[in-house]
Amino acid sequence: MSHPVICLRMARSKSEDKRLLILHSSKSLFSQKGFFNTSISDIVRETGLPVGTIYNYFKNKEEIVRVIVEEGWTDLVGRLEAAFETCTGPSEKLRIVMDQFLPELFKDLDLISIFLAEAVEFTRIEEKIDKLTNLIFSVLKNLSSGSNAMSNYTRKDMKTALVVYFLGILNAVRLSTKSSINLSVDDIMHFVKLAISESLGVAV
Repeated sequence: MSHPVICLRMARSKSEDKRLLILHSSKSLFSQKGFFNTSISDIVRETGLPVGTIYNYFKNKEEIVRVIVEEGWTDLVGRLEAAFETCTGPSEKLRIVMDQFLPELFKDLDLISIFLAEAVEFTRIEEKIDKLTNLIFSVLKNLSSGSNAMSNYTRKDMKTALVVYFLGILNAVRLSTKSSINLSVDDIMHFVKLAISESLGVAV
C-alpha cells in the first residue's frame, strides 16, 4: 500500500509537470505564430492535453503569457540580483551583466520574441525594464563618475540610453537568429562591450 504522503507528492509533481508543459508549449507557439494568432486549440494540440485541463490551470491566453514572462523574467533578474550581492565593486557587477545575464537572456529567444511582440500589453514590460535599468544604472553611475564622456548625462539621459540600448540589443539578437542578416550574437556582444569600454574607460 502506497504511503499517503508519497502519493500526494507524486500528484503534485504530475500537476506541476502539466503546468510546465502548458507554459513551455504556449511559449513556443506565441514566439512562432504570435500571441494573437495562437488559439487555445493550438495549445491543446501542442500539449496533447484536454481543453478542460488547460482551463484548470489558466483562465485564458492572457494569463498564460503573463505567467510565462513573469516567471522567466523574475528568474533571470533574481539571479542577477543574487550575483550582485557577492560582488565587491561596480566593475565586477558590470562583468556579470555582460558575461552572465545577457548571454543567459539571449539563449531564451522565445522569451525575447514574446517580450517584444504584441503580447507586450499583457506583460507589464515597463515595470520589468524599469527594474533592470535601475539595477544597471546604479552600476554605470559609479563607473562613470570619473568619465568625461558621461559627465553631461543626467539620470534621465542615462536611463533613456539604457532602455534604447536594451530594446535595441534584444531586437538585434532576434533578427540575427530569425533572418538572413549576417550578424551573430557574438558580434552584438562585442559591439556592446566596445561601446561601454570607450564610453566609461573600463575594460569589460
